[in-house]
Amino acid sequence: MLVGLLCAIAHNAIMIAVDLAGGHYLLGTVVSFTAVTPLAYALHSRFTFAEPFRLKAFARFAVGVAAAYPVSTGMMIVLCSGLGLGVAIATPIATVALFVWNFVAAHWAILPRLYLRPAPVPTTASRPGNSTQ
Repeated sequence: MLVGLLCAIAHNAIMIAVDLAGGHYLLGTVVSFTAVTPLAYALHSRFTFAEPFRLKAFARFAVGVAAAYPVSTGMMIVLCSGLGLGVAIATPIATVALFVWNFVAAHWAILPRLYLRPAPVPTTASRPGNSTQ
């Protein structure tokens, strides 16, 4: 959760900074994607899932994030251009809406399979060489 929060803060900061610098929010989404995607992959690999860095996993991660990119961009268009909200208000709304999607995409990209329950822990009696007789 902490990694997702850090990435969300980085994304929001970039979007708002681009806006304050006079750039369009669509430019902000491109800048944020190129900056936050590698950061997010590295942090999720290292801390969230404790998996080694792999180019194939990064490519899958980038595809997962890119799959949400049209939705995120569409939300910004509706919120900013359609409803007239400022980037500083619209970006957090879009971020919260895509938070769950991004976690699922990271899980799919980095872990080789979906873990829905913890792995069983062997008991002393079930270890080879140990007998209960």
